[in-house]
Amino acid sequence: MPHEARVRIDALDTDKRPVSAVADYTEVRDVAAVEVNENRDIAMTLLFDHDSNLEERVLKEQFAS
Repeated sequence: MPHEARVRIDALDTDKRPVSAVADYTEVRDVAAVEVNENRDIAMTLLFDHDSNLEERVLKEQFAS
C-alpha cells in the first residue's frame, strides 16, 4: 500500500457484536469505525541479528510455553 494510504474499517451490527480497537497498548471500546494511516513523524531503529531467522523468532514469541 502507498505510504499515504488511509484505511477505514466500519463495524457492522455493533449492538450484537461490540468492537474494540487497540493500537500501541491503547484500547478504545465500542467503536463504530476505525481509520488507520501511517505516521512518519516518529522515527525508530529496528535491530536484528543476521544469524537469527525473524520468522522463527516471531513464532517462538507467539507460541512460547
